[in-house]
Amino acid sequence: MNQFVQKRKLPFVSKFAYGLGDVGCNFSWMFVSNFIMIFYTDVFQISMGAVAVLMLLSKAWGAITDPIVGGLSDKTQSKLGRYRPWLLYASPVAAVMLVLTFWAHPQWSETAKITYMAVTFCLLMLCYTSVNIPYGTMLGVMTQDIDERASLNTYRSVSAMTAIGIINIITIPLIGFFGGESSKDGYLWVAICYGAIFAICHLFCFSKTREVVEAPPKQELPLRVQLKAAARNKPYLLALIGQVLFGFVLYTRNADMLYYFTYVEGNAGLFAVYAIAIIVPSILGAGCFPLVFKWTQNKGRTAAIFAFGTGITMSMLFFFSPNSSAIAFYTFAILSQFLFSGFNTAIYAVIPDCVEYGEWRSGMRNDGFQYAFISLGNKIGLALGTALLAFALGASGYVANAVQNPVVIAVMKHSFSTIPGILWIIIGIAFLFYKLDKRTYNRIVEIIEHRKLQQEKSVDAFQVVALGELLIDFYQQELDGSTFRMKAGGAPHNVLAMLSNLGKRTVFIGKIGDDFLGDAIEKDFTRSGISRQALVKAAAFNTTLAFVKPKVYEKHEFVFYRKFSADIHLMPTDINLEVFFHAKVFHFGSMSLTHRESRNATKRAVGMAKYKRCFISFAPNYRPFAWNGKDPRKQMRYGCSVCDLLTVNEAELRLITGMENLAEGVKWLMQKYTISILILTSGIYGSKAFTRDSVVKQNAFAINSIDTAQAGDMFVAACLDYLLDNGFQPTEQQLQDMLQYASAAAALGTTNMAYTGVRPTRSQIADFLKIESKN
Repeated sequence: MNQFVQKRKLPFVSKFAYGLGDVGCNFSWMFVSNFIMIFYTDVFQISMGAVAVLMLLSKAWGAITDPIVGGLSDKTQSKLGRYRPWLLYASPVAAVMLVLTFWAHPQWSETAKITYMAVTFCLLMLCYTSVNIPYGTMLGVMTQDIDERASLNTYRSVSAMTAIGIINIITIPLIGFFGGESSKDGYLWVAICYGAIFAICHLFCFSKTREVVEAPPKQELPLRVQLKAAARNKPYLLALIGQVLFGFVLYTRNADMLYYFTYVEGNAGLFAVYAIAIIVPSILGAGCFPLVFKWTQNKGRTAAIFAFGTGITMSMLFFFSPNSSAIAFYTFAILSQFLFSGFNTAIYAVIPDCVEYGEWRSGMRNDGFQYAFISLGNKIGLALGTALLAFALGASGYVANAVQNPVVIAVMKHSFSTIPGILWIIIGIAFLFYKLDKRTYNRIVEIIEHRKLQQEKSVDAFQVVALGELLIDFYQQELDGSTFRMKAGGAPHNVLAMLSNLGKRTVFIGKIGDDFLGDAIEKDFTRSGISRQALVKAAAFNTTLAFVKPKVYEKHEFVFYRKFSADIHLMPTDINLEVFFHAKVFHFGSMSLTHRESRNATKRAVGMAKYKRCFISFAPNYRPFAWNGKDPRKQMRYGCSVCDLLTVNEAELRLITGMENLAEGVKWLMQKYTISILILTSGIYGSKAFTRDSVVKQNAFAINSIDTAQAGDMFVAACLDYLLDNGFQPTEQQLQDMLQYASAAAALGTTNMAYTGVRPTRSQIADFLKIESKN
């Protein structure tokens, strides 16, 4: 295998946990697919026609919800990953909905029963989808190695087959145990138990798995574009067709199974006997998939082999009965289940490989979107199959809890054997056309990784990326008060200007007007050494303005003109993602979070910074006027939730935490968020730095200050400069040295008016510290 193909071996606990996730899925999904029809008709006492209509309506509902959940999971940006958080938050809700779905009210009117059935079933499908789509997508991001994926999928399939066997064996006895003579109570208590298992399994899966295959933040692509890309992905289309047929065959037969044993064979208890007979073959069949795949080197061909065998052996069940020819019946039942389990493993192993194929063809990686349509295909099969079964039984004269006529018996018997047998043969023929073998897949992964490396080599290597407001500061002159000097400003810009002055390679993401003021900002960038590669000029908006009245020993007075200006209209599509390829640090403030468009752009940049594993710095630089009376706390806390370095003054700390006590506020922030370093600045009283293990303090240096306007920005820049040179996990002594270095830079920065653009150099800071050390 080529060096580009990731060979990371997954630990046993991760494979076991992932498999346990499908145990949870089946304690909900297979319970529903196997028992929901007979629960609705025989326990809830709803007509077969109403149930059939519900199954069809659920297809339309799934067509809406599945792509939405898939798209949202792809766009999820979290330190927990893109897909794992869905397991954490959605599984308990899905467990509750399972219980409500199996809470029967046969005494209600027909209208009330149908309404309750429709609402609870559709909500259950939505909640289940919110767990199952992210869970299924996780397989593709836990590893990129085709053999590890096959192994991981085997764990999943073995676990699923085990769970299905257990469910089929214990469900009917449990209904009798919990309900006695009341099936209504029995179903409810079983649903409570299975819901708890569902939630616990997914929470364990969440805790023991990790996402290691990263995808760049999603481009804002229309649904039309993604559908067009999917239509060119031939292996994916084949997998999608296979899922529709698979869902149709599997869930129709599962829904029919309890009817078959109850009415055709005359003994519902035989369902549990049948489940016991097939549980071991289910596990062995799932475990055989890697062996057959090793021989064929093609997952589609492997699926075809298992499908042909399943179809032949399942059709033979038509000719035998567990009452009159038990040995032959259970022999073919065991063989068909063994082969089915192998196919079940193969078809789900195909799906994640199609993602790489699609990325190779289109350049887009959208795991969740693709898995959503796979899930939808499966549910379409379920809806069509169960609806047709319900319509067929209803049209044939089915009567709940009564002796059935010969036509109904024939429908049940063929739905158990010959009809699914023929469809399995068709599925096998379809998968013979699957061409993505192991060698081709590895070559595709190699090409994808090579493209990424070439793309990264083709762009400039910036150490620090910053995003935020960009404006022209007009500084009032002292002579007559009517003369102003103009200079590029904005806190993130000031931080970059200082970092460039200290020798770092920097680039700024922002939007300016296509006017002479914007031209002035570009010239300032050139003088300061900041790259303009990610700077956007917009003719539709003016450059932001600020008028400053400097005051010595007091805060300056500011008047801003920002309502219809360029910087607040920075769009997510304006973000040049290439500047992040070699970046080590991303810095931003709260001014880009004040308006929706620039806030969304900021979040996209943060997502890219996280993807590239940048060290993220957040300095709020709170300006009350910018928030137009809105509470800034939510957005400030967003910054805290994504940053590694948080730099705040005392007022900002109180604003963010809502606590007057500074020590309590620091403690609250460090406990609530994953902040590595928190710096609290106190002006002339110095600064403190906090980590999980250390607290250090630095007094401010006494100096003849002229203008303190940019002292805080120079302080932040010097901290980042120190961390870039010395590492992002400083020791306690390094923290102390960092504060001392930053305090010296800030002090020296106050000895000149901000509009002069004069900033201290590295040698000046070093000389200043030498002098101070002697005093």
